[in-house]
Amino acid sequence: MKNTYASKLSTTAILLSVSLLQACSGHPGAGHWESSLEASSSPYSALETEFDGKGTLHPNQLVPSQEGKEDLWCLWQAKSATALDVQCGDGSEEKTNIKFELVVTESQDAGSKLYSQANLLQDGKVVATFNRKR
Repeated sequence: MKNTYASKLSTTAILLSVSLLQACSGHPGAGHWESSLEASSSPYSALETEFDGKGTLHPNQLVPSQEGKEDLWCLWQAKSATALDVQCGDGSEEKTNIKFELVVTESQDAGSKLYSQANLLQDGKVVATFNRKR
């Protein structure tokens, strides 16, 4: 009787652990993104969104309006299964606060889902297209 109870308890603990691990998987928007080659006129060259909800948005120094601009420090949170709300600022006293949405596009490869491309939107308009950095 004790063995049956212990067996059921251990099975329950294993199933609970597995379900918790699945719930903690990272968001597909987390990672290091770089501007796609065809988007050389993009105002941003890269976006790094770390697992802890922090990030860095890098201005594209090759675009005249971005020359000499510092990196923007960002905070992000999941908006949906494939989108992040990203809020960035430069740390200045003027409290620059720019809001973006990063939308990751899903593609299929040999039956598995890939999240290797994303669009950065500002006010609903695409301002940068990124590829996941390999």
